[in-house]
Amino acid sequence: MKHCSSFEQAMSRRAALKVGAAGLIPWLFSGSALSQVKLGHQDHNLVVIFLRGGSDGLNMMVPFGDDEYYKARPSLGIPVAKLEKLNDYFGLHPSLKPFKKWYDTGELCLTPAVGSKDRTRSHFEAMLAMELGAATGHSGTPSGWLARYLSMTQSEQDGPLRSVAWADTMPDSLRGAPSPLVVQSVTDFSLKTDDAFLKSLKTMYKTEGDSLVHRAGQQTLDALKKIEQLDPKNYKPLSGATYATDYLGNGLREVAALIKSSLGMEIACLETTGWDTHVAQGSDTGIHASNLASVANNVDAFLTDLGEKRKNTTVVIMTEFGRRIQQNAGLGTDHGRASVMMVFNGVNGGKIDGIWPGIGKDQVDEVGDLKPVNDYRDVLTKHLSPRMPEISKVWS
Repeated sequence: MKHCSSFEQAMSRRAALKVGAAGLIPWLFSGSALSQVKLGHQDHNLVVIFLRGGSDGLNMMVPFGDDEYYKARPSLGIPVAKLEKLNDYFGLHPSLKPFKKWYDTGELCLTPAVGSKDRTRSHFEAMLAMELGAATGHSGTPSGWLARYLSMTQSEQDGPLRSVAWADTMPDSLRGAPSPLVVQSVTDFSLKTDDAFLKSLKTMYKTEGDSLVHRAGQQTLDALKKIEQLDPKNYKPLSGATYATDYLGNGLREVAALIKSSLGMEIACLETTGWDTHVAQGSDTGIHASNLASVANNVDAFLTDLGEKRKNTTVVIMTEFGRRIQQNAGLGTDHGRASVMMVFNGVNGGKIDGIWPGIGKDQVDEVGDLKPVNDYRDVLTKHLSPRMPEISKVWS
């Protein structure tokens, strides 16, 4: 799939910030890491899934009750009969059918018309704004919103697995965080090193000495050993949950395994690409539909797999901006302003939250786009603050 140049530039810029797990393994054995390691249970887990490229919120949460939607999208509009209706106005894309049960049980809250104050329609600027927790991408904010939260709530007992990103590069939301880890898979962590070296490490932490350091060293070795045992090929999801073998599915499977293992992980960041649908976007089938199916099926499997752990886990699905209301000549959609945000668990769900500005000619912005009347920071604060009260202090 061909992306626009601004998306490629944004992703290239992120690549320049790459942090590999291989470079972090030595840190795990350093004195500072050993003095902080914790294998205990976290009270709450936050999983943030970022749809990079700007997902079309109007085809995720479809305003089928407004004729303007079908007038603007004669080829891309989702037929009413194929929607998962939420009420007499909105319906979920058929690829998001697995989410309907979570909505019906009150575990999913949907907010339409979500965005930032960034007006550039640039992937780089819009992603940067949301990940830094700022109004715009050029705010000058030096750290990410999750990084600031982690710093505010840091304690001496925090371990090296408190924040983990499943990505090629560290997301800007974790920029400046206390020792975030970036992996493509937990299999990046391995004790399969020189046998003599490993034996020496084990012996060193069995000898007498500073009890805190030695105990922490042994705990670190134990933690890495447990991580090695979380081989996705051998991991057995609960309740018949089935993950796809794509990048998101593999990542969420490993997140579930870490949460269940009580290794001290509190925040997990994942991402998917392919949402920049300028050409041949599709309707109830096609590129966008396939991407949505991957997200829906994998998140559904994740929530099912967590079992009792689900009640202490919040999942956020967000994207940097939405698409234009009007389809383009390439049977796709161009960059807009607002999209939809989905939050699972720990929410007063089973409803559509926030303000809906409408898509009529007298309701859109000056260029005809859906107005981002629900600031993404307000939405996150509302849903996360009951479990993460410090979150209201991180925004810039």
